[in-house]
Amino acid sequence: MGIKGGILGIGNVLQQDDGIGVKVLKYLEANFIFPDDVELIDGGTTGAGLDIAIFGKEWMIVLDALEVSGDPGEVKLVCGEDFLSKPSGIRMTPHQVGFLDQIQLLALEGNGPTHVDLIGVIPKEIDFLPMLSPEVEASMDKVVEMLFDWLKKKDIVPERRSSPQPPDYWWLPVK
Repeated sequence: MGIKGGILGIGNVLQQDDGIGVKVLKYLEANFIFPDDVELIDGGTTGAGLDIAIFGKEWMIVLDALEVSGDPGEVKLVCGEDFLSKPSGIRMTPHQVGFLDQIQLLALEGNGPTHVDLIGVIPKEIDFLPMLSPEVEASMDKVVEMLFDWLKKKDIVPERRSSPQPPDYWWLPVK
C-alpha cells in the first residue's frame, strides 16, 4: 500500500517566524510515530521541487506561517478551498513556481491531493534570525493539537515515541 497523505512543513527556518511549519514538523518527527501511509515532508522553501512529495497523495495538511490579520501566535485552520482557488501571489519572474502553483497544477492534472488544508500561525517577526518569536514559539502545542484533531477525523492517531529524541533543529545555535 502506498502513501495516502502527507504532513508538509514549509517555511524558511532562517527567517524567524516563517520557519514555524518546519519546526513543528521536526518536533513531530522526534516525538511521534505515524502510520506507514502518512509521510512527514520537510518542504522548507522548496516550492516547485515539492511536486514529487505531493504527487499521488490523497490528502495533505500544510503547516506554515500565515499572513492574515490577527494576533501573533494565533493558530488558524484554513480549508483548501479557501486558498487553492486564489492566485498564489506575486512573482519576481514569470518562471518562479511556488508551492501553491504546484498543488494547483497537480490538481488540474488529477495527480495531486484531493483534500488539502493548512494550519497556519500568524507571525510576529519575519527577520533574518534562526529562532521563533516567543509568541509563535508558544503556539507550537496548539498547532500539534489542531493537527491531531484534523488527523483523527481521518482515523489517524500518531503514537508517542517511547524514547523521543531531541528534534533536529539543525539551524539553531548549539547550546
